[in-house]
Amino acid sequence: MAASRKRTILITGCSKGGAGHALALEFAAQGMRVFATARSTNSLSPLEEKGIEALALDVTSPESIASLKTEIAKRTGGQLDMLYNNAGSMYEMPAIEADADRTRAMFNTNVFGLFDMVSAFTPLLLASVSDSGHPPTIINVSSIVSRVPYAFSAQYNASKAAVASYSDTLRIELAPLGIKVVTLYMGQVSTGLTGPDNIEFGSQSLYDVVEQGVKERSRHHLQHSMKSEEFARQVVNEVLPNSGLPNSFTWKGMIMGLLKREHGFGFKSTNGGRATSFVHAETFTGLLSFVMHEDFIAKRIGQRANLLKRYSEFNADFEGWVESTWESDAAAA
Repeated sequence: MAASRKRTILITGCSKGGAGHALALEFAAQGMRVFATARSTNSLSPLEEKGIEALALDVTSPESIASLKTEIAKRTGGQLDMLYNNAGSMYEMPAIEADADRTRAMFNTNVFGLFDMVSAFTPLLLASVSDSGHPPTIINVSSIVSRVPYAFSAQYNASKAAVASYSDTLRIELAPLGIKVVTLYMGQVSTGLTGPDNIEFGSQSLYDVVEQGVKERSRHHLQHSMKSEEFARQVVNEVLPNSGLPNSFTWKGMIMGLLKREHGFGFKSTNGGRATSFVHAETFTGLLSFVMHEDFIAKRIGQRANLLKRYSEFNADFEGWVESTWESDAAAA
């Protein structure tokens, strides 16, 4: 690569307060030329003050994506070194009660918008293949919930599972062309993506009796999430070309380290005694699904107190597990 050309990266979803914002700052601090995007550039002014190039983008709009591609190509001479698909939205609701329009809107952002970004910007990535000793890289953001059944966000979980599956196939197809694809499994990170105020089952919900408990779970996660700045530091350190060839998979965010180290998280292999990869779901919030299944019946015959008691017992066990995992991750960091 010519010494005069900085490596370039395009990051989606960089609004202030989120992971994308912190990532833009960290990539820039490491010497990259960063193109940070958000639906409104008003939230990107702190990044512009740091010399980061801010651009408007709505990943659900093909026209917006096409316009951005034209602008990026003009500024870079038709090349791009890294594409970081960070933009996303979250919708928490019992699976059978989720609003169809909100679910489709979330999939348009998390899944179809990501697909469109990859299709649009792959030509720019291909143009930089021979211009660097490092492979152009696409980073697609999935989540822990694509592997662990996190209750009351089934639609969101499915959107992140779609990203993971798509990335696995994309990796195979783009490898012969010289492009690297990394799947980033996010754990608990302070992003502002969701919170207790966004959880509203409603009085007619079959699960209304545990709504408050789910909100408390969300508050606890906010309190114990990895800070976005620390998350960005870890991610950038791992995916930048000067750290060696990036892995095809990376796990970042609170509690992810322990899942990866002790449970073979993310792998379905039965080799080496790791057939328990997904058994961990039983000790994670997937257990809530079992509890709800039993106590759903109890609720229908009026035993609401039993449901609340069982949920409280489960929640205490779960939060204790998160606390111990958080401490383990912090010690290993």
